[in-house]
Amino acid sequence: MPYKQEICKAGKTTQYSFYYSIRCDRKEGSRRKKENKTCEAQKKVNTRQAEKKLTWILNENFCGRDLYVTWSYQKDKRPENADAMKKDTEKLLRKLRKLYKAEGKVLKYVWVAERGERGAAHVHMVLNEIEAHKLKDCWDKGFITIKPMDDDGNYRRLAAYFIKYSDKTMKTEEGLGGKRYNSSKNLKIPQPEKRTVSSRNAYSHSIVVPSGWYLDRDSIREAWHEVTGFMHFTYTLVKDGRRRNKTEKEAYTLDLDTGTIEINETRKKGA
Repeated sequence: MPYKQEICKAGKTTQYSFYYSIRCDRKEGSRRKKENKTCEAQKKVNTRQAEKKLTWILNENFCGRDLYVTWSYQKDKRPENADAMKKDTEKLLRKLRKLYKAEGKVLKYVWVAERGERGAAHVHMVLNEIEAHKLKDCWDKGFITIKPMDDDGNYRRLAAYFIKYSDKTMKTEEGLGGKRYNSSKNLKIPQPEKRTVSSRNAYSHSIVVPSGWYLDRDSIREAWHEVTGFMHFTYTLVKDGRRRNKTEKEAYTLDLDTGTIEINETRKKGA
């Protein structure tokens, strides 16, 4: 039966998504019994979509030379409310732009605020490459933690953390400007390619991995859409440049939201 295929290339990653829609679903079992469209269900959909898009943005625009920085507040310097925290962040960004300009660079960033129920406050930020020690003079509200980004270029987990911090802040401060995350305007926004696949059978759980790539097994997901009730399946391939001398096949099971699924992974040899 027909299904939708979505492919998004972002940096070193390619994400594949397969899902049914109202127009192409005609097979019993591909759709769970429709439930009421609750506010909580829609929130879960919005969170998942935000995490997916942020993953694409991070993968496309940042790499292992870039930095993950947490700007933390001292207890006696914590902002009184969301507006004060936003002003502090805007001041920080002005200093960062000035610093990068002095270095002959253009600032690129993504940031999200974290405000806990007990008042602890942090600004989590991804920045493009710069000498780390030069960042200390940009923040006078507390201390900073600086970590280099992973070389693999797959920032799915970091995107999930950012959205988690955002959700926490939206509960305590109703967000900052109504956005889950904020980013500079000079970032590239990956656009997925979508098409309808005509087939007698539903999409399979067979994954072909080209030589020079590997499958991020933790990215494999299959679940029922919280609002529409339709099934969706997704996974991500990551480019590492390693060539294989022979084709390798492996079958294994994963416990996913739809049940125990057998994955057939074929790792192709290099040309």
